[in-house]
Amino acid sequence: MTKTEIQALILEIDTAISHILKGGQEYTITSASGSARTFKGAEISTLINWKNQLESQLAGKNNTKAVKLQAGW
Repeated sequence: MTKTEIQALILEIDTAISHILKGGQEYTITSASGSARTFKGAEISTLINWKNQLESQLAGKNNTKAVKLQAGW
């Protein structure tokens, strides 16, 4: 996955998390490669874990170390 694809996916995940926190119940995220995942509000931890993994991948592509101090929204 390219840096641009990872960044786009992170933005989509942020949007899904935001909507869930505002009362949304279910979201489908389609990646640039065409694969789709559906998440329900109860699975917000899955979204956060996936975002953290993508941020680590992005940091590796940028040759930087990612440090996650706390979750933020």
